[in-house]
Amino acid sequence: MRSICILMPMSTYTYVPHPHAKERQHQHPPKAADLRIGRNAKIAAVMTKGVGSMWSVYFTCTVIISWMVLGTWGVLHHIDPYPFPFLLAVANVVELMLIFVILVGQGVLGQAADKRAEQTYLDAEAILHDVISLNDHLHAQDKTLNQGMALVETEHHPWIEKRKAIKAPRVKDELVGFNGRIAARMTRGATSMWAFYAAGAVQFGWIALAATHVIQFDPYPFAFLLFVSSLLQLILEFVIMVGQDVLGKAGDHRAEQTFLDAEAVLQECLQLQRHLAVQDEAIAKLCAYIEAHADKSDPVRATAPTQLLALDPKPTIE
Repeated sequence: MRSICILMPMSTYTYVPHPHAKERQHQHPPKAADLRIGRNAKIAAVMTKGVGSMWSVYFTCTVIISWMVLGTWGVLHHIDPYPFPFLLAVANVVELMLIFVILVGQGVLGQAADKRAEQTYLDAEAILHDVISLNDHLHAQDKTLNQGMALVETEHHPWIEKRKAIKAPRVKDELVGFNGRIAARMTRGATSMWAFYAAGAVQFGWIALAATHVIQFDPYPFAFLLFVSSLLQLILEFVIMVGQDVLGKAGDHRAEQTFLDAEAVLQECLQLQRHLAVQDEAIAKLCAYIEAHADKSDPVRATAPTQLLALDPKPTIE
């Protein structure tokens, strides 16, 4: 049929989907909770969930203020008077333990951010692939509509080619150079529950040995232990700051890459709209020509467009 000969060349383009488009159907958004697998990770999750709330702040403030009041004027005056050495000793032990909990949480956030960055990178790659495929499809249709010549010239965004040589920004990629390697080793060792266990074992073990007079040079209130603990807390606080800076830099790089991805997609979509507008004009002219020159008995006049498309037994777009 003559009408089929007109329509079938319009479907010469074969669409090849990006592999990530199918893979992501079986995926879900990366969450920090998904990375907490294993016994240690579950313990860390319970601790961070319990400590990371305003109720923990209210509880801590209530205990400290109540202890100070009772130690000054109440029943604790003879047990732990000002400057409250027992309270300070307990607080120091807890502070060091909490710093390791913060570091563990920071490590989990970094891993989750890396997984999100990788998924976002692949999502953007698949979207750009499809947008470019749509442009290629329109150019293939141009050859039918315009005797083998393109109706419009398309220029892809330069970022599309540049991003092929760039990976998804990861937290560990920000730790470069001599200082970066040192920071990486420190954070790798500190951001684990084993560091938390070690800190607890050393402190409580030291207190037990001092209380039983095995360690005689550091009796209650364990001044040497508190001194070492305070120094270690000071160093680890700087490690936390380094980690925050690294997370911030990685976040900035992700934001920049996401911005450029969106800019490239928007430019490609704008070109698609312009291309479609030009094709609309060409199709309108073709319809006008058929209206003016096709015989009244020609099937192209008697058959609706939807019926004509149904006559194509082997569509090539999948």
